Amino acid sequence: MTRVFLFMSLIAAVILAAMLFFTAPADLGPLGILVFFIMTYLVMLGITTVLVRIFTRFALKKKEMGWKDYADAAVLAFWPVMLLVFISLGTSNFFVSLAGATISVMLILFLIRKV
Repeated sequence: MTRVFLFMSLIAAVILAAMLFFTAPADLGPLGILVFFIMTYLVMLGITTVLVRIFTRFALKKKEMGWKDYADAAVLAFWPVMLLVFISLGTSNFFVSLAGATISVMLILFLIRKV
């Protein structure tokens, strides 16, 4: 399962790099911006899946990741997207954006752990 996430992340990274090098945000339009956010999420999903797998293997001494571990990786991958959203909303301060994204992700992680 982790290999699937890594493969998706690699493809998303190639698409994201092509978007960043060959287009301008004004040329993309709303659909292009949505694709940019989705590709950013997919790249981060691959990275956080690997990090959560390493954490569960060494810290929790589990060989296989459970569905909650994958859910944690998915929520943690959403943090950079939330940070970009807070920045694009024009918050007054970068630290307010950072705190807002962090608190949002922490609340979602808390809710997933309670399910």
